[in-house]
Amino acid sequence: MEHSGAAPHLVKGLRHLLADITQTGDGVPRGLNDVVLADTRLLGFEDSGVDYCGVTVEDLCLDGTFEQAAWLLLHQGLPDADETADLAAVIADSAVLDQPIADTIASIPLQTRPLDLLPLCTSLLCCFDPTTFDRTLESSRSQFWRLLARIPVLLHVAFGGQLQEGRVVVDGDSGNMRSLTFAGRLLQILRDDNAAPTPTEEQVMNAVMICECLTEMRPACFVARVFGSTVTDIVAAVKAASSMFTAQLRNDPFEWTAHKLKSFQSPDQAESWWNRRRPRVMPFGFTSDPEEPRTGLLREQCRRLLGSLDALITEASAARLESLLAAQGLFPTPDWTAARALTLLNVPADRIAVAVGIARMTGWAAQCVEQHQAALPLLPVLRYPGRSQSD
Repeated sequence: MEHSGAAPHLVKGLRHLLADITQTGDGVPRGLNDVVLADTRLLGFEDSGVDYCGVTVEDLCLDGTFEQAAWLLLHQGLPDADETADLAAVIADSAVLDQPIADTIASIPLQTRPLDLLPLCTSLLCCFDPTTFDRTLESSRSQFWRLLARIPVLLHVAFGGQLQEGRVVVDGDSGNMRSLTFAGRLLQILRDDNAAPTPTEEQVMNAVMICECLTEMRPACFVARVFGSTVTDIVAAVKAASSMFTAQLRNDPFEWTAHKLKSFQSPDQAESWWNRRRPRVMPFGFTSDPEEPRTGLLREQCRRLLGSLDALITEASAARLESLLAAQGLFPTPDWTAARALTLLNVPADRIAVAVGIARMTGWAAQCVEQHQAALPLLPVLRYPGRSQSD
Protein backbone atom coordinates (compact mmCIF):
# COMPACT_ATOMS: atom_id res chain seq x y z
CA MET A 1 0.00 0.00 0.00
CA GLU A 2 3.06 2.27 0.11
CA HIS A 3 3.80 4.66 -2.73
CA SER A 4 6.72 6.89 -3.49
CA GLY A 5 6.42 10.53 -2.49
CA ALA A 6 5.59 13.13 -5.10
CA ALA A 7 8.44 15.18 -6.53
CA PRO A 8 9.19 18.29 -4.42
CA HIS A 9 8.23 20.70 -7.22
CA LEU A 10 4.85 18.95 -7.60
CA VAL A 11 4.16 19.20 -3.88
CA LYS A 12 5.12 22.88 -3.92
CA GLY A 13 2.88 23.46 -6.94
CA LEU A 14 -0.07 21.74 -5.29
CA ARG A 15 0.39 23.86 -2.18
CA HIS A 16 0.38 27.05 -4.22
CA LEU A 17 -2.73 25.87 -6.06
CA LEU A 18 -4.45 25.08 -2.77
CA ALA A 19 -3.51 28.52 -1.45
CA ASP A 20 -4.95 30.16 -4.55
CA ILE A 21 -8.30 28.36 -4.49
CA THR A 22 -8.85 28.84 -0.76
CA GLN A 23 -8.44 32.63 -0.85
CA THR A 24 -10.85 35.32 -1.89
CA GLY A 25 -9.88 38.24 -4.01
CA ASP A 26 -8.75 40.17 -0.94
CA GLY A 27 -6.21 37.47 -0.08
CA VAL A 28 -8.04 36.30 3.05
CA PRO A 29 -7.86 32.50 3.52
CA ARG A 30 -11.25 30.77 3.54
CA GLY A 31 -10.26 27.31 4.69
CA LEU A 32 -10.87 24.13 2.72
CA ASN A 33 -14.62 24.40 2.14
CA ASP A 34 -15.61 23.33 -1.40
CA VAL A 35 -12.07 22.19 -2.24
CA VAL A 36 -12.25 18.91 -4.19
CA LEU A 37 -9.95 16.33 -2.59
CA ALA A 38 -10.34 13.58 -5.17
CA ASP A 39 -12.79 11.74 -7.37
CA THR A 40 -14.52 8.83 -5.67
CA ARG A 41 -16.01 5.60 -6.91
CA LEU A 42 -17.24 4.60 -3.48
CA LEU A 43 -20.51 6.54 -3.46
CA GLY A 44 -22.57 7.52 -6.49
CA PHE A 45 -25.88 9.28 -7.04
CA GLU A 46 -27.21 8.03 -10.36
CA ASP A 47 -30.70 8.11 -11.84
CA SER A 48 -31.05 4.45 -10.83
CA GLY A 49 -30.43 5.34 -7.18
CA VAL A 50 -27.57 5.57 -4.71
CA ASP A 51 -24.78 3.09 -5.41
CA TYR A 52 -21.64 1.85 -3.72
CA CYS A 53 -18.89 1.09 -6.24
CA GLY A 54 -21.51 0.79 -8.96
CA VAL A 55 -23.83 -1.55 -7.03
CA THR A 56 -27.16 -0.01 -6.04
CA VAL A 57 -27.87 0.17 -2.33
CA GLU A 58 -31.35 -1.16 -3.04
CA ASP A 59 -29.85 -4.38 -4.42
CA LEU A 60 -27.49 -4.66 -1.45
CA CYS A 61 -30.34 -4.27 1.01
CA LEU A 62 -32.51 -6.73 -0.88
CA ASP A 63 -30.05 -9.58 -1.34
CA GLY A 64 -26.91 -8.77 0.64
CA THR A 65 -25.53 -8.45 4.13
CA PHE A 66 -23.51 -5.76 5.82
CA GLU A 67 -20.40 -7.95 5.49
CA GLN A 68 -20.83 -8.08 1.71
CA ALA A 69 -21.26 -4.31 1.54
CA ALA A 70 -18.13 -3.90 3.64
CA TRP A 71 -16.15 -6.16 1.30
CA LEU A 72 -17.50 -4.23 -1.68
CA LEU A 73 -16.24 -0.92 -0.29
CA LEU A 74 -12.81 -2.20 0.73
CA HIS A 75 -12.20 -4.15 -2.49
CA GLN A 76 -14.39 -2.10 -4.88
CA GLY A 77 -16.09 -5.30 -6.02
CA LEU A 78 -18.62 -7.75 -4.60
CA PRO A 79 -17.26 -10.95 -3.08
CA ASP A 80 -17.89 -14.24 -4.83
CA ALA A 81 -19.39 -17.20 -2.96
CA ASP A 82 -16.02 -18.42 -1.65
CA GLU A 83 -14.94 -14.95 -0.55
CA THR A 84 -18.29 -14.40 1.18
CA ALA A 85 -17.93 -17.67 3.07
CA ASP A 86 -14.29 -16.93 3.97
CA LEU A 87 -15.16 -13.46 5.26
CA ALA A 88 -18.04 -14.79 7.35
CA ALA A 89 -15.69 -17.40 8.83
CA VAL A 90 -12.99 -14.83 9.60
CA ILE A 91 -15.46 -12.54 11.36
CA ALA A 92 -17.04 -15.39 13.32
CA ASP A 93 -13.68 -16.93 14.29
CA SER A 94 -12.24 -13.54 15.27
CA ALA A 95 -15.14 -12.67 17.60
CA VAL A 96 -13.20 -13.77 20.67
CA LEU A 97 -11.27 -11.83 23.31
CA ASP A 98 -8.22 -12.62 25.42
CA GLN A 99 -8.88 -12.30 29.14
CA PRO A 100 -6.55 -9.28 29.71
CA ILE A 101 -8.47 -7.08 27.29
CA ALA A 102 -11.80 -8.27 28.70
CA ASP A 103 -10.58 -7.42 32.21
CA THR A 104 -9.49 -3.96 31.03
CA ILE A 105 -12.83 -3.01 29.51
CA ALA A 106 -14.73 -4.55 32.43
CA SER A 107 -13.05 -2.05 34.74
CA ILE A 108 -14.66 0.89 32.92
CA PRO A 109 -17.51 2.39 34.98
CA LEU A 110 -20.90 1.07 33.82
CA GLN A 111 -22.27 4.62 33.63
CA THR A 112 -19.80 5.46 30.85
CA ARG A 113 -21.65 6.78 27.81
CA PRO A 114 -21.84 3.88 25.32
CA LEU A 115 -20.70 6.05 22.41
CA ASP A 116 -17.52 6.99 24.30
CA LEU A 117 -16.62 3.29 24.30
CA LEU A 118 -16.27 3.26 20.52
CA PRO A 119 -12.84 4.93 20.15
CA LEU A 120 -11.68 3.31 23.40
CA CYS A 121 -12.54 -0.19 22.16
CA THR A 122 -10.82 0.52 18.84
CA SER A 123 -7.61 1.59 20.55
CA LEU A 124 -7.59 -1.33 22.98
CA LEU A 125 -8.15 -3.91 20.25
CA CYS A 126 -5.25 -2.50 18.24
CA CYS A 127 -2.90 -3.18 21.15
CA PHE A 128 -3.82 -6.87 21.11
CA ASP A 129 -3.78 -7.45 17.33
CA PRO A 130 -1.21 -10.09 16.30
CA THR A 131 0.03 -8.16 13.25
CA THR A 132 0.12 -4.61 14.58
CA PHE A 133 3.29 -3.62 12.71
CA ASP A 134 2.45 -5.11 9.30
CA ARG A 135 1.41 -2.22 7.05
CA THR A 136 0.80 -3.99 3.74
CA LEU A 137 -2.61 -3.40 2.19
CA GLU A 138 -3.76 -7.01 2.58
CA SER A 139 -2.61 -7.16 6.20
CA SER A 140 -4.24 -3.82 6.92
CA ARG A 141 -7.54 -5.12 5.59
CA SER A 142 -7.22 -8.26 7.71
CA GLN A 143 -6.58 -6.13 10.79
CA PHE A 144 -9.75 -4.20 10.04
CA TRP A 145 -11.85 -7.37 9.75
CA ARG A 146 -10.56 -8.57 13.12
CA LEU A 147 -11.28 -5.17 14.65
CA LEU A 148 -14.82 -5.18 13.26
CA ALA A 149 -15.45 -8.70 14.58
CA ARG A 150 -14.21 -7.97 18.11
CA ILE A 151 -15.79 -4.59 18.81
CA PRO A 152 -19.26 -6.06 19.54
CA VAL A 153 -17.67 -8.61 21.90
CA LEU A 154 -15.82 -5.88 23.76
CA LEU A 155 -19.00 -3.80 23.98
CA HIS A 156 -20.84 -6.82 25.39
CA VAL A 157 -18.33 -6.95 28.25
CA ALA A 158 -18.50 -3.18 28.75
CA PHE A 159 -22.29 -3.46 29.03
CA GLY A 160 -21.87 -6.00 31.84
CA GLY A 161 -22.15 -9.18 29.75
CA GLN A 162 -20.25 -12.41 30.29
CA LEU A 163 -17.81 -14.38 28.14
CA GLN A 164 -17.22 -18.09 27.87
CA GLU A 165 -13.79 -19.01 26.52
CA GLY A 166 -13.56 -15.46 25.20
CA ARG A 167 -16.89 -15.54 23.34
CA VAL A 168 -20.18 -13.79 24.02
CA VAL A 169 -22.50 -15.77 26.30
CA VAL A 170 -26.24 -15.20 25.98
CA ASP A 171 -28.64 -17.36 28.00
CA GLY A 172 -25.77 -19.60 29.03
CA ASP A 173 -24.81 -20.45 25.42
CA SER A 174 -21.79 -19.05 23.59
CA GLY A 175 -22.64 -20.73 20.28
CA ASN A 176 -26.19 -19.58 19.59
CA MET A 177 -25.04 -16.34 17.89
CA ARG A 178 -22.75 -17.94 15.30
CA SER A 179 -25.62 -18.58 12.89
CA LEU A 180 -26.44 -14.85 12.77
CA THR A 181 -24.91 -12.31 10.42
CA PHE A 182 -22.62 -9.67 11.88
CA ALA A 183 -25.54 -7.21 11.97
CA GLY A 184 -27.73 -9.74 13.76
CA ARG A 185 -25.08 -10.43 16.40
CA LEU A 186 -24.51 -6.72 16.94
CA LEU A 187 -28.26 -6.12 17.34
CA GLN A 188 -28.51 -8.84 19.97
CA ILE A 189 -25.57 -7.40 21.92
CA LEU A 190 -26.89 -3.83 21.78
CA ARG A 191 -30.29 -4.76 23.18
CA ASP A 192 -30.71 -4.46 26.94
CA ASP A 193 -32.25 -7.92 27.20
CA ASN A 194 -29.93 -9.51 24.58
CA ALA A 195 -33.02 -10.89 22.83
CA ALA A 196 -32.17 -12.79 19.66
CA PRO A 197 -33.46 -11.01 16.55
CA THR A 198 -36.10 -12.55 14.34
CA PRO A 199 -35.15 -13.12 10.68
CA THR A 200 -37.04 -9.94 9.73
CA GLU A 201 -35.28 -7.90 12.43
CA GLU A 202 -31.92 -9.24 11.27
CA GLN A 203 -32.69 -8.23 7.68
CA VAL A 204 -33.71 -4.74 8.80
CA MET A 205 -30.53 -4.37 10.86
CA ASN A 206 -28.45 -5.34 7.83
CA ALA A 207 -30.28 -2.74 5.75
CA VAL A 208 -29.71 -0.04 8.37
CA MET A 209 -25.98 -0.74 8.52
CA ILE A 210 -25.68 -0.89 4.74
CA CYS A 211 -27.46 2.45 4.33
CA GLU A 212 -25.45 4.10 7.13
CA CYS A 213 -21.98 2.76 6.35
CA LEU A 214 -21.07 5.48 3.86
CA THR A 215 -21.86 9.19 3.81
CA GLU A 216 -20.90 12.18 1.75
CA MET A 217 -17.87 14.08 3.03
CA ARG A 218 -18.07 14.75 6.77
CA PRO A 219 -15.31 15.56 9.29
CA ALA A 220 -14.75 11.90 10.21
CA CYS A 221 -14.49 11.03 6.50
CA PHE A 222 -11.93 13.78 6.00
CA VAL A 223 -9.88 12.53 8.95
CA ALA A 224 -9.82 9.04 7.44
CA ARG A 225 -8.70 10.47 4.10
CA VAL A 226 -5.93 12.51 5.74
CA PHE A 227 -4.61 9.28 7.23
CA GLY A 228 -4.88 7.56 3.87
CA SER A 229 -2.87 10.30 2.20
CA THR A 230 -0.17 10.15 4.86
CA VAL A 231 0.29 6.65 6.33
CA THR A 232 -0.43 3.04 5.42
CA ASP A 233 -2.68 2.15 8.32
CA ILE A 234 -6.42 1.55 7.88
CA VAL A 235 -7.02 0.85 11.56
CA ALA A 236 -5.26 4.07 12.62
CA ALA A 237 -7.56 5.96 10.25
CA VAL A 238 -10.60 4.25 11.77
CA LYS A 239 -9.40 5.08 15.30
CA ALA A 240 -9.04 8.76 14.43
CA ALA A 241 -12.33 8.92 12.54
CA SER A 242 -14.23 7.23 15.38
CA SER A 243 -12.80 9.80 17.81
CA MET A 244 -14.01 12.63 15.56
CA PHE A 245 -17.45 10.99 15.17
CA THR A 246 -17.78 10.59 18.95
CA ALA A 247 -16.62 14.13 19.69
CA GLN A 248 -19.14 15.60 17.24
CA LEU A 249 -21.98 13.73 18.96
CA ARG A 250 -21.36 15.11 22.42
CA ASN A 251 -25.04 16.09 22.40
CA ASP A 252 -26.15 12.88 20.75
CA PRO A 253 -28.86 13.66 18.15
CA PHE A 254 -29.60 9.96 17.56
CA GLU A 255 -30.38 9.53 21.25
CA TRP A 256 -32.51 12.69 21.25
CA THR A 257 -34.49 11.47 18.25
CA ALA A 258 -35.17 8.06 19.82
CA HIS A 259 -36.29 9.58 23.12
CA LYS A 260 -38.53 12.05 21.32
CA LEU A 261 -40.20 9.43 19.12
CA LYS A 262 -40.83 7.12 22.07
CA SER A 263 -42.31 9.95 24.12
CA PHE A 264 -45.31 10.42 21.83
CA GLN A 265 -48.52 8.64 22.80
CA SER A 266 -50.17 9.36 19.45
CA PRO A 267 -49.50 11.07 16.11
CA ASP A 268 -51.69 13.96 17.30
CA GLN A 269 -49.38 14.47 20.25
CA ALA A 270 -46.41 14.57 17.88
CA GLU A 271 -48.15 17.22 15.78
CA SER A 272 -49.03 19.24 18.88
CA TRP A 273 -45.39 19.13 20.01
CA TRP A 274 -44.23 20.37 16.63
CA ASN A 275 -46.78 23.20 16.50
CA ARG A 276 -45.73 24.41 19.96
CA ARG A 277 -42.01 24.27 19.20
CA ARG A 278 -40.28 27.65 19.02
CA PRO A 279 -38.37 28.20 16.88
CA ARG A 280 -40.06 25.64 14.66
CA VAL A 281 -36.84 23.98 13.57
CA MET A 282 -36.00 20.29 13.71
CA PRO A 283 -32.49 20.06 15.15
CA PHE A 284 -31.60 16.78 13.47
CA GLY A 285 -32.40 14.58 10.52
CA PHE A 286 -34.06 16.93 8.02
CA THR A 287 -32.75 18.95 5.09
CA SER A 288 -34.05 21.16 2.30
CA ASP A 289 -32.37 18.85 -0.24
CA PRO A 290 -34.62 16.35 -2.05
CA GLU A 291 -35.07 13.05 -0.26
CA GLU A 292 -32.46 10.52 -1.30
CA PRO A 293 -33.27 6.84 -2.02
CA ARG A 294 -31.68 5.44 1.15
CA THR A 295 -34.23 7.34 3.22
CA GLY A 296 -37.08 5.66 1.35
CA LEU A 297 -35.43 2.25 1.68
CA LEU A 298 -35.15 2.60 5.44
CA ARG A 299 -38.72 3.89 5.71
CA GLU A 300 -39.88 0.68 4.03
CA GLN A 301 -37.79 -1.33 6.51
CA CYS A 302 -39.44 0.48 9.43
CA ARG A 303 -42.85 -0.67 8.20
CA ARG A 304 -41.73 -4.28 8.60
CA LEU A 305 -41.38 -3.78 12.36
CA LEU A 306 -44.94 -2.93 13.37
CA GLY A 307 -45.72 -5.95 15.51
CA SER A 308 -46.75 -4.07 18.65
CA LEU A 309 -48.96 -1.12 19.60
CA ASP A 310 -45.94 0.89 20.75
CA ALA A 311 -44.23 0.33 17.40
CA LEU A 312 -47.37 1.42 15.52
CA ILE A 313 -47.57 4.63 17.55
CA THR A 314 -43.87 5.40 17.08
CA GLU A 315 -44.02 4.83 13.32
CA ALA A 316 -47.26 6.80 12.92
CA SER A 317 -45.81 9.69 14.93
CA ALA A 318 -42.66 9.73 12.80
CA ALA A 319 -44.76 9.70 9.63
CA ARG A 320 -46.85 12.62 10.91
CA LEU A 321 -43.73 14.66 11.63
CA GLU A 322 -42.36 13.93 8.17
CA SER A 323 -45.61 15.17 6.62
CA LEU A 324 -45.57 18.37 8.68
CA LEU A 325 -41.96 19.14 7.81
CA ALA A 326 -42.48 18.34 4.12
CA ALA A 327 -45.03 21.17 4.07
CA GLN A 328 -42.13 23.47 5.01
CA GLY A 329 -39.87 22.05 2.30
CA LEU A 330 -37.84 19.90 4.69
CA PHE A 331 -37.22 16.22 4.04
CA PRO A 332 -35.84 13.38 6.17
CA THR A 333 -32.28 12.10 5.83
CA PRO A 334 -31.02 8.51 6.13
CA ASP A 335 -29.81 9.38 9.65
CA TRP A 336 -33.39 10.18 10.71
CA THR A 337 -34.83 6.97 9.31
CA ALA A 338 -31.91 4.93 10.69
CA ALA A 339 -32.58 6.29 14.18
CA ARG A 340 -36.26 5.48 13.69
CA ALA A 341 -35.53 1.90 12.53
CA LEU A 342 -33.10 1.24 15.38
CA THR A 343 -35.67 2.54 17.86
CA LEU A 344 -38.22 0.09 16.44
CA LEU A 345 -35.58 -2.65 16.74
CA ASN A 346 -35.49 -1.97 20.51
CA VAL A 347 -31.94 -0.66 20.57
CA PRO A 348 -31.58 1.58 23.65
CA ALA A 349 -31.52 5.26 22.73
CA ASP A 350 -27.96 5.81 24.01
CA ARG A 351 -26.64 2.89 21.91
CA ILE A 352 -28.11 3.87 18.55
CA ALA A 353 -25.13 6.06 17.65
CA VAL A 354 -22.85 3.13 18.51
CA ALA A 355 -24.54 1.02 15.84
CA VAL A 356 -24.21 3.87 13.34
CA GLY A 357 -20.55 4.39 14.25
CA ILE A 358 -19.70 0.72 13.76
CA ALA A 359 -21.39 0.78 10.36
CA ARG A 360 -19.47 3.94 9.42
CA MET A 361 -16.15 2.28 10.27
CA THR A 362 -16.40 0.43 6.97
CA GLY A 363 -16.85 3.67 5.04
CA TRP A 364 -13.95 5.32 6.86
CA ALA A 365 -11.70 2.35 6.09
CA ALA A 366 -12.69 2.44 2.42
CA GLN A 367 -12.06 6.18 2.16
CA CYS A 368 -8.62 5.74 3.72
CA VAL A 369 -7.73 3.13 1.10
CA GLU A 370 -9.15 5.15 -1.79
CA GLN A 371 -7.31 8.31 -0.78
CA HIS A 372 -4.05 6.42 -0.42
CA GLN A 373 -4.42 4.89 -3.86
CA ALA A 374 -5.16 8.34 -5.31
CA ALA A 375 -1.69 9.43 -4.07
CA LEU A 376 -2.87 13.01 -3.54
CA PRO A 377 -1.43 14.87 -0.53
CA LEU A 378 -3.92 16.64 1.73
CA LEU A 379 -1.55 18.73 3.84
CA PRO A 380 -2.41 22.45 3.56
CA VAL A 381 -0.12 25.28 4.64
CA LEU A 382 -0.33 28.03 7.22
CA ARG A 383 0.73 31.65 6.84
CA TYR A 384 3.45 32.47 9.39
CA PRO A 385 4.42 36.00 10.47
CA GLY A 386 7.70 37.04 8.88
CA ARG A 387 7.63 34.34 6.19
CA SER A 388 6.44 34.97 2.64
CA GLN A 389 3.88 32.64 1.06
CA SER A 390 6.43 31.62 -1.60
CA ASP A 391 8.97 30.30 0.94
